[in-house]
Amino acid sequence: MTRSATGQAITTYFNMISGPRRPGEKDGPREVHLVLVDNGRTQAYADQQLRSTLQCIRCGACMNHCPVYTRIGGHAYGTTYPGPIGEIISPHMMGLAATHVLPTASSLCGACGEVCPVRIPIPELLVRLREEAQHDARPGHAPLLGQGAARSRLVDAVWSGWAALWAALYTRPAFYRAFGWLATRLRALTPPLQGGWTVSRTPMKPAARTLHELMPAARTLHELMAARSKRR
Repeated sequence: MTRSATGQAITTYFNMISGPRRPGEKDGPREVHLVLVDNGRTQAYADQQLRSTLQCIRCGACMNHCPVYTRIGGHAYGTTYPGPIGEIISPHMMGLAATHVLPTASSLCGACGEVCPVRIPIPELLVRLREEAQHDARPGHAPLLGQGAARSRLVDAVWSGWAALWAALYTRPAFYRAFGWLATRLRALTPPLQGGWTVSRTPMKPAARTLHELMPAARTLHELMAARSKRR
């Protein structure tokens, strides 16, 4: 953790646990009691795929490279272990019924799996837990519409309509630019609640300025910096 999170060569403190003090020794405990907490680890070890999660050395590399964790922070996960590794460890510690939302807090970009020093297949496990969360019945939690579960014909028709509209806009630059311009001007009218999507996510809002508006300013700034570097 110190090398990955703070850049230190070694931790600033450490604990050494030895046995009870021997006859003639003045320091040390008289008795030592070792308590092993399972917390679902035995169950995870029995699974050929989940077994790899127990190899975690808590270096923090997956959290430092996760675009979701760097945006929302660790407290948003509501569990002891945050970040990508927490999304696959917490379900077998607390149960998937209580943590079914955690595996969805990932863009599946694969960065966590690439930087993991012990090669835990985090993206693959996230996909598996998402699938299990959809198929397992959760008392009091209906599957979210639009996520492949409990979808009616009306919902399918709405999603198909949105897909067709987006395809029409995306393939016509003039209409796409006009739609982007209109969306930035009407961002204040974005509803605070957007169905099931906002149960565990921040409501989406269009950017204040479109990419077509930002590019000229960025290009001008780049040209100014290049001109200054030439003068030096």
